[in-house]
Amino acid sequence: MPIDFLAADSDGGRKEKSMFPRKSMLAALGALMPFAALAADLYIGMLSVHEGGLRLTRCSMGKPVYQLLSPEGQPLTAWPGVSPAALEGKALTSARVLGEFAERNGKPALLVQGMDAIRSGESCHLDDWLDGQVKAEAEPR
Repeated sequence: MPIDFLAADSDGGRKEKSMFPRKSMLAALGALMPFAALAADLYIGMLSVHEGGLRLTRCSMGKPVYQLLSPEGQPLTAWPGVSPAALEGKALTSARVLGEFAERNGKPALLVQGMDAIRSGESCHLDDWLDGQVKAEAEPR
């Protein structure tokens, strides 16, 4: 069935039909969509190390924790620009992760496609900022 773009117009209800059938038009548009890009999302949070693997604690109210996995599903133990030794020492390190949600042993995980905006000494959590403000107020001037 062809697409009816102009069901009724100001010329007395004359109808014009499209020359492209709907199904083939949708099939062509569907073939042009990149499916891998649709599955990935950006996750912003704080990096940490737990049981030798990298974790991301998301910057949201619930602070969900994701195990970071390679695209093959193996736990990530390192990433360029990230110091696991500093993370084990509880250093504040924030990052932006491009990944696809997955579950591993019933727990949330991310299949990491990329990571950037890695910043040491910064936290994205409001409670960390508030703690810093309280400490600053308590220090003598």
